[in-house]
Amino acid sequence: MPKTNFLSCGSFLLPAIFMVVVMASCQNDARHNTRIPPVVKKSKTQWQNDALESLTDLISRSIDTDVNYYKRARIFLDQEQYQEALSDINEAIYEQANAGEYFLLRSKINLELDQIDNALEDAERAEALQQTSPELYILLADIYQTRKSFNKATAYLNQAQKMAPYDGSVYYVKGMLLAHQGDSLGSLASLNEAINMNPRLLRAYEQSTIIHGKLNNYGQALAYNNRAIARFPARSELYFERAEIYRYLSKPDTAIIFYKKAISINPKYTEALKLLAETGISIQAYHESLPALEQLQRLSPGDKRTITMLGYCFEKLGNFEKAKEYYGIILAKTPTDQDARYGMWRIRQKENAYLTDSYFPAEDDQSGYKDLDTTRVKINLLQPRGTTNIKVDSSRKAKIE
Repeated sequence: MPKTNFLSCGSFLLPAIFMVVVMASCQNDARHNTRIPPVVKKSKTQWQNDALESLTDLISRSIDTDVNYYKRARIFLDQEQYQEALSDINEAIYEQANAGEYFLLRSKINLELDQIDNALEDAERAEALQQTSPELYILLADIYQTRKSFNKATAYLNQAQKMAPYDGSVYYVKGMLLAHQGDSLGSLASLNEAINMNPRLLRAYEQSTIIHGKLNNYGQALAYNNRAIARFPARSELYFERAEIYRYLSKPDTAIIFYKKAISINPKYTEALKLLAETGISIQAYHESLPALEQLQRLSPGDKRTITMLGYCFEKLGNFEKAKEYYGIILAKTPTDQDARYGMWRIRQKENAYLTDSYFPAEDDQSGYKDLDTTRVKINLLQPRGTTNIKVDSSRKAKIE
C-alpha cells in the first residue's frame, strides 16, 4: 500500500482549515454584533415630520381621507399648531360625522384654544357616540372645573380615577378642583403628583407657579418655573411668568431681561411688550421701552396709549421733534386729550427755557458763569453757635468725644 504524503494533501486541507477559521470568526462577530450596522433612531421631531409628509401625500391622493386628516391633526396638536390641527379635524368630521374619537380630539383642540363652550359641545357629542375612555372623562372634568361646575367635574373625575388611577391628568384636575375650594396645600400636593406621573404636563407646572406666587412663596414659584423652563425652553409664557415674579419682588431690571426673552421667542406677545414698556418707563429706562412700544405700534397702529407712551419716551430722551410728532397724532384725533396736551406744553416750556438768555453766558465772559447781582439777594449773617447740652444715657455707657 503506497504511503500517503501529507504535503501532497496540503492543497486540499488548507482551504478547508481556512473556511473553518472564517466561519468561527463570523460566528464570534455575530455573537458580539460587531458586524451589524447600528440602528439610527429618529428623534420625535424627525418622526413627526416624516409622518406629516406621508399623510399629506396620502390626503392629496384621496386615500382614507378622514383617517389621515385625523392622524395629521393629532400630530399638529402635539406640536402645538392648534389652528392647523383644528382645520384638519374639521375636514375629518366633514368626511365622517359619526366618529366619537374625532369629536374627542376636536374638544381637546378647542380647550387649548380657550374655546370652552365649543370644547364642551364636542366632548358631550363624543360621549353620546359611545366614547367611554378615561381620556374623555378627564377632559370633561377639566372643562367643567374651568366653567366652575364643580359637582359635574367631580363626578367625571371619580369615573376617570377608577379607570386610570395613575394618569397625571387626573391629579392635575384634582389639584385644580382643590384650588377652587381654597385648599392650597392639597392642590399643590396633587399638582406635584401630576408632574411626577407626567413630567411633560405643562399646565401643572404653570398652576403650581401661580399658586405659590399667590401665597407669596416666590422661592418655590421660581423653582417650579425653573423646572418648567428646563422641560419647555421654547415656551415664551414661562419666561413671562418669571418676569412677573421678579416684578413682584421689586427687581425690575431682572424682570426686563425675561420680558425680552419672552418677546424674542414670540415677537407678537402683546402682554409682554406692554409690561416691558411700562417697567422700563417706571425705572426711567426709556431706551428699553422704545423698541417694545414701536413693536406694539406695528401690531396695533391706532392704539392711543401706545402712541402717547412713545411720545413720552422720546420727550424724556430729548428727541422733541419725534415726541411732538406722536403727541400731534393724538391731538389730531382728540384735541382735548390731556396727556398729549401736557406733553406738548412740557416740550414748549423746555424749548423756551433753552432759548432764554439765562442759559447762555455773556459774550465777553469766557468762564461760562454769570455775575451774581447781590442787590437782589438777601444774605443772612451767620450767628455764633451757642453751647449745646447733650444728655447722655448713662445706662448705655455712651461716650461722646
